[in-house]
Amino acid sequence: MSISNGWSSSSIISDVLPEEEFEEVEEDELILSENDRLRSRVEELEKIVVAQRNEIVLLQSSTVEILRRLQNLEVQEKSKSPVSSGYNSLPRRISGSKSTYSVSPSSQHPSSLPRQSHSQNSKSIYINGMSSTEDVAQMPRRPPTRGSDMVNVSVGKSARGSPMRKWVSTHDMKDTERFRRLSTSSEASTSATTITMNPIVNSVRRLSTRNNRACQFSTGNDYLPIFISGKSVHVPVPTGYENIDPTADQDPPSVKATLKHVYSYRGKDVRSNIEALPTGELVFFSANMVILMNIVGDDRSQRIYHGHTCDVKCIALHPNKILVASGQSSCHSSEKALKTEHTSPVESPEELVKQLEMEHTEAHVRIWDTVKLTTLMILTGFEKGICHVAFSRTDSGSSLAVVDDSLKHTLSVWNWQKGKRCGEVKAANDLVFECKWHPTIRNLIVVYGKGHFSFFNYDPATGVLVKTVATFEGRDKPKTVLSLCFGADGQVVTGDSNGTISIWDPRTCKTIKQAHSVHPGGVYSLALAKSGKLLSGGKDRMISEWDVNDLVRSRRPIELPDEKGFPRVILQSGTDLVIGTSSNTLLHGNLDNPANLASLIEGDPGDLTSLLTCGDAKLITTSQCGTVRIWNHLEKKIEFSKKFMDSVECVDVDATHTHIILGFAGGLWNVINIPKQQTIEEKKEGTAAITAVKFTPVGGTFAVATKEPSLTVYRIDASKNLLVISRIHHLPSPLIAIDFSTDAQYLRAQSTGAHLLFWSKNGEICDGSTVRDVKWASSRVKIGFETALVAHSSNGQVSTVSQNDELVAVGMENGTIRVYSSPVTSVTAGFVELLGHGKLTMNYQPYQRLGNDSRSFAGGSESSGQELTVKEFETIRETIRRHGTYGLARPPYSYISMIPMAI
Repeated sequence: MSISNGWSSSSIISDVLPEEEFEEVEEDELILSENDRLRSRVEELEKIVVAQRNEIVLLQSSTVEILRRLQNLEVQEKSKSPVSSGYNSLPRRISGSKSTYSVSPSSQHPSSLPRQSHSQNSKSIYINGMSSTEDVAQMPRRPPTRGSDMVNVSVGKSARGSPMRKWVSTHDMKDTERFRRLSTSSEASTSATTITMNPIVNSVRRLSTRNNRACQFSTGNDYLPIFISGKSVHVPVPTGYENIDPTADQDPPSVKATLKHVYSYRGKDVRSNIEALPTGELVFFSANMVILMNIVGDDRSQRIYHGHTCDVKCIALHPNKILVASGQSSCHSSEKALKTEHTSPVESPEELVKQLEMEHTEAHVRIWDTVKLTTLMILTGFEKGICHVAFSRTDSGSSLAVVDDSLKHTLSVWNWQKGKRCGEVKAANDLVFECKWHPTIRNLIVVYGKGHFSFFNYDPATGVLVKTVATFEGRDKPKTVLSLCFGADGQVVTGDSNGTISIWDPRTCKTIKQAHSVHPGGVYSLALAKSGKLLSGGKDRMISEWDVNDLVRSRRPIELPDEKGFPRVILQSGTDLVIGTSSNTLLHGNLDNPANLASLIEGDPGDLTSLLTCGDAKLITTSQCGTVRIWNHLEKKIEFSKKFMDSVECVDVDATHTHIILGFAGGLWNVINIPKQQTIEEKKEGTAAITAVKFTPVGGTFAVATKEPSLTVYRIDASKNLLVISRIHHLPSPLIAIDFSTDAQYLRAQSTGAHLLFWSKNGEICDGSTVRDVKWASSRVKIGFETALVAHSSNGQVSTVSQNDELVAVGMENGTIRVYSSPVTSVTAGFVELLGHGKLTMNYQPYQRLGNDSRSFAGGSESSGQELTVKEFETIRETIRRHGTYGLARPPYSYISMIPMAI
């Protein structure tokens, strides 16, 4: 038996197999075939069930609303009777949360209340002055029957792609919010209906708590008890809020937001990630957004497609240059679970479709229009994320090839206009980097990746894909093909890890010509210019131009700067080139004048660690690779950039916006004068990392916290002498956030162990009652009174906080930003949700334009003393994906984005 000369070890089999083994293999294939047939049939039935369930959701919601109104009428009638008039009760509050937060009267201490236990699916009824057991006794009960008391609820997808379900009891279903949540958590349909996506979801939501601990708030108490990860935290309550009811309703703020600008590009770990439109716009993606940026002239305006619910990993441009296909990864993981706590009422079929669409979190492909930014088709049924998509070239783009990230790395061909999968086959045993349709040979697909390079012939009549493995001749065979493009005559050109450029005959799958060791370290990008020349980019940061016929350089190579990284993709847009690099940077220019290569997007190879505003139009970012940048967001350019040898963990700016303090992972901190760009003070605290730094609102005093753990307050006098004001040791755990009071007399801090600590500026420990009415200049502490109930409701899933007198913005670990009315006084407070980040949102900073008719947004360095106009204010936010933080995997990129909001 002949053995293929490819790379895959699984393709090599023995010459002789026993007859029994042949029978076992045949039986396994029959079982697998039968399982696939049954699985596809079950999936079809499940789609039918989902479609039918969606039709009755509105009826269910309406029925529950009627029952709720009837119940309110009953409560009003009972409140008029002599029996219930002594309770001085508020309207009944029904909570569908998994935890309870009850309120006891001021005359009764919380410790005297009976202790209640609640199961995971229990409902609790809150009535001021009335126990829940008495209320339940007054409610009529239905006889328990399985048909009426059990609801089959979709909770996600299994590893095979079929929806997983669980039976949830609806016995005594009086909770309208929970019923809406169960009704609206079904999967989105994959019909061909055109759906217009809102750029930023300004949906009004109600927060359902995830905390399983029941806690008591006694009216008139000076402390608000909350539970985070099983730990009790007592938060001081300011004067005037002693009588709050955490179970009462709190309306969401009346704000609207649209995404204005994105400062990032994903280029480190993906290929073919940029496309050029005839309109002069460049299409690329970052996080769960696809950005269309105008690169003609000096205008850098952007349009953004927001259809995806998780990270976009690939895009493909249709031959008509209007449609785009984009594939996303799956969100079914611990950090991006289905958002079942969002329980906004469904008031119309359009709102239901939109809500179901945003909960479409499994891996899928979207085909959308670049003119109206509307979704035309959604292709589903993939086990894991989508790693590459490609439109066919010889039949006007009627077929779409898709490669997923499953264990089989399945290559599937779709009739995307009908949403029909026409054929599929296992593409490779290892990672697939890219797949492309041949531009001149019909039904030929080229796939390459880690340790494999293959040609697939597709038969449209039968849907069969036949694989032919390409073989390298000679002994010095490369380990991996890293890049691929097509020549003018239909040849296939590849670049490999040996630095060799090879030209292939696509019909014989044999090499025609090779140029060895042209790029030490590997050829990572190839492109055919409009002039017919071949462009190549390697890990040596060189870009070379070649004659395709004899593979001879036609001009001197150009070298990219070290901080820009090496080229990962090269695209010709008009007469210029667009280069995407390994440092997530987009460059624009031409080879005739390489010195004028300009940065369209300036990225970082590492993860962003901090973001804060500085002055009227500037913002500061730091990264794990040691880069500090000061941006002018009005002009969309960098004014200052410096790279350090160590990772920058934290940063803060003083009240005058002239000095910044940086904390490094190696235990060093330094203070930099921004106008002079000079370091005026630095000190090494030890070997432990600096975890938090903070300037006071006035003067040159600042605090430095380390991972030892310890906290030191310094002051730099007029003679630039460094003085130690106080030094605090023996902390329970390292501090991660510090806030100073507006008069710089007190400071508060939050530790990794969810401890809320207070000190005076001299280092004396303060009681919570002493600082209950202190005005804090910033809001980096996430469990302060302003957002304590959000932290309790989400069980500590708050990653960042920023606020002013009227609003508080909370960044969540699932990548969303929630805007509440400040302070948050209810565990089910309404909020406006802003989407756009794929993962953990670690920093959110406000920026406002100065105006005469304005209100103060916040004090101290958090707001930089800027003002909020009546009509609108602008906000800056960033995504930081940190390795090992909150159990998240290290991402390939980080980004910041700008959102204008209006009230």
